[in-house]
Amino acid sequence: MPSRTSLPESAAIAQFGNELRRLRNLSDMSQKDLGQATGTSKQQVGAIERGDRRPSKQFAELADKALEAHNALLNLWPGAKQAQPWWLEKFVELEAKAQVINEFQAQAIPGLLQTEGYAKAVMGAAFPPPSRRSIEDLLKARLDRQKILRRDRPPLALFVVDEGALRRTAGGKSVMREQYKALIEAAEWPFVQIQVLPFDRGAHAAMEGSLVLLTMTHAESLVYAETPGSGQVITDARIVADCHQQFGALRSLALSPAESLDFIASL
Repeated sequence: MPSRTSLPESAAIAQFGNELRRLRNLSDMSQKDLGQATGTSKQQVGAIERGDRRPSKQFAELADKALEAHNALLNLWPGAKQAQPWWLEKFVELEAKAQVINEFQAQAIPGLLQTEGYAKAVMGAAFPPPSRRSIEDLLKARLDRQKILRRDRPPLALFVVDEGALRRTAGGKSVMREQYKALIEAAEWPFVQIQVLPFDRGAHAAMEGSLVLLTMTHAESLVYAETPGSGQVITDARIVADCHQQFGALRSLALSPAESLDFIASL
């Protein structure tokens, strides 16, 4: 890969290649077949799948159509202008379609519940420091995500928030007061439930990090996991089942919704 390619772009090219291979295999299509459908060679398709070749927009469009990907490949095309990181785009699309959202956060208030001031403070704390334009774009994208909780038929959203996330001051006392009030208001919505996991409950099932579960249908669920600078959607049935059990254990260990509201109000 050319040395002038930036690391984020290299990661996006690799992600596109991995998704292209996955969709091609699901469609039972050979590299040669896909090459014919996109006007390229078998070797070029292989190079794109390995991340050795940057796909053109035309290839992304033709491959998306040939594999019936419904714009999934086009949205992953490395040249696409996206307000959010490429690895978050797929999750956001799935989140908007979910019937149930189960989320545990240990370090920060869940993104769907963040106020503008709190979100801006969290984004501004990133290192290396992001540009002002980048923060503005990310902030707009995050606030747009929150609209799913206010639509006519919102998903059932169950949140467990660690006490540490509530006590960690982001943006100053006034920003935190506004954030606490927003949490109390959100907890009154019929489709939202917030529980606090206090320090005195000790060790718990999600000590390794945050957890997001999306239930798409009665028979289909998935897990979203983030690592620094990246993230992935996991559909492995065993892992998803284990995570559902973890979340259930967290809910049983946390304060009740009513107790949680009292806790947040006390802050």
